[in-house]
Amino acid sequence: MLIYFDETYDGGHAYLVLGALFNPHSRYLHERLREIKRAHNFRDTRTGRYKEIKYNDCYTQENYNVCHDAIDAFMDSTSWYRAIVIKQSELDLNRFGTPHETDTLKKARAYKKFAEMLICKNTVNVVNGVLLTDELTRCNGDEFIDRMKEIFCVPGNPYYAGRNDAPLKDVLDVQSSSEQYQVIQVCDLLSGCIINDHFPTANRWKNEIRQYVVRSLGVDSLKESYWGQYKRADLDDSHPKFNIWYWHPTGSP
Repeated sequence: MLIYFDETYDGGHAYLVLGALFNPHSRYLHERLREIKRAHNFRDTRTGRYKEIKYNDCYTQENYNVCHDAIDAFMDSTSWYRAIVIKQSELDLNRFGTPHETDTLKKARAYKKFAEMLICKNTVNVVNGVLLTDELTRCNGDEFIDRMKEIFCVPGNPYYAGRNDAPLKDVLDVQSSSEQYQVIQVCDLLSGCIINDHFPTANRWKNEIRQYVVRSLGVDSLKESYWGQYKRADLDDSHPKFNIWYWHPTGSP
C-alpha cells in the first residue's frame, strides 16, 4: 500500500485541505498516468520531460484533457481518496500550545494532528504501507516526517489497539514533479477541486474539471452542504471511493 499525502489551500487561506490517496495496487495508476501523458504528448518543451498534472495548471484545453483522463484513471483504479477540510477561522491555535509559543509552532502542531487523524482512520487494516508526502509548506518537513514515523512505523501505538505490528514501514518526503512519485499529482488535482467548489475561478477549465469530478463521483458538490449530511463514521460506507470530512471544533454546531 502506497499512501500519497498532500495539502492545499485557497489564496486567502480561508480553508486548508489535507488530502490522502490510498493505493493498494499502486502500479496500475502509475502506469495509467504514464500512458495518459504519452498519449497527449504532455511534455515540457524545454526539457522534454513529462509535465506535472496539477490543478493550478488546469487553465487550458490541453491541460484539462490530461486532468480529465487522470480523473478517469483514478475512478477505474482500486485507489481511494480521503480529505479533511479545516475552516481556519474555527481553528483555535491556543488548543495546540501555550501562550508563550509562536503561532507558527502552534500551526505546525495542529497540521500534524490533523494529518494523524486522516492517516490513522484509513490504515486500520494496512500492513507494511509507505506514506509519501509532498513538500510541506505549513510545518518543517523533517519534524513532520519524524512525527509520522513515531506514530505509524512503531508497533504498539494506541491508535491501533490490539495490534502488535505497525501499519507503515516508512514515511518519505518526495517531489511531486518526479515521475517516480507522479501518482501524488492525482491527490493534488482532487484537493484542488475541493477548493475550487468554494472559490470558483474566472478560468473555465479549472471550474470544468471540478464539475467533471462531481459528475464522476455522482455527488451534488464537494462542499459541506452535501458532505455535512453524513456522520464521519458513515462516510466510508456511503462514499468508499472519495469522501470529505469537514472538521469543526468539539461542541460547535
